[in-house]
Amino acid sequence: MNKNRKRLLISLALVICITAAQAQNMVFMRKSPIAWMNDKDQAILKETIDAVLAAPDGTSTDWLNPDTGSRGKVQVLDTREDYDTTCRHIRMSNQAKGRSGRGVYRLCLATDGSWKFAPNASDAPAYDDKTAPQGAKN
Repeated sequence: MNKNRKRLLISLALVICITAAQAQNMVFMRKSPIAWMNDKDQAILKETIDAVLAAPDGTSTDWLNPDTGSRGKVQVLDTREDYDTTCRHIRMSNQAKGRSGRGVYRLCLATDGSWKFAPNASDAPAYDDKTAPQGAKN
C-alpha cells in the first residue's frame, strides 16, 4: 500500500464525522490537510484532540509539528448527553503542506471509554468564532 493511500485511510478513520449520504463520497479527503500529514503530524493531532476532550468546555489548544510545519487548533465547545452517552462538539482547524481545513465535529464517548467521531446533531454549533464559549480563547 503506498504511503499516501495509507495516510488517506488513517485520516478517514480519524475524521469520520459525516452523514451516511456524505460517507459515500470520500474524494474530498484527498484535498484536506489531514491527507497530507505524516504519521507524526497525525499523532500530535490525536494527542491534542485527546487532551482537549479531557478538559473543560471552552479549552483551546494549538498544535505544531516543527519538523513539517503542520499545525492546527482544537477547541471543545460544549458537552451534551445524547442517547445515553456523553457527546462533545469540537472546533478544529488544521494546516498541512499549503492546505487548510476547519469545521465543527461531534465526538461521543464509546462504551470502551474512547471518544469516537459521530454525525453532527442538527443543533451543532456553527464554525464561527462568535460561537466560542464566553471567556474562551480562540
